[in-house]
Amino acid sequence: MILPHTNFAIMVLLIISMFCWGSWANTLKLAGKWRFELYCFDFAFALMLFALIYALTTGNLGMTDSASWTT
Repeated sequence: MILPHTNFAIMVLLIISMFCWGSWANTLKLAGKWRFELYCFDFAFALMLFALIYALTTGNLGMTDSASWTT
């Protein structure tokens, strides 16, 4: 896990998380006349895809815990 070490980093993460709170409502309004069930499925699928791409791209950022791989 990566934790912020400075007050500036904490504030940046706070602002980003506040922006993400509104993403559901804003994208629902932009979706127009889609049925709610289809919108919910598409939103969840997009978040899962983004999380997968992010995880495969960043990986563990070079941090390894060799003790967990020993038998």
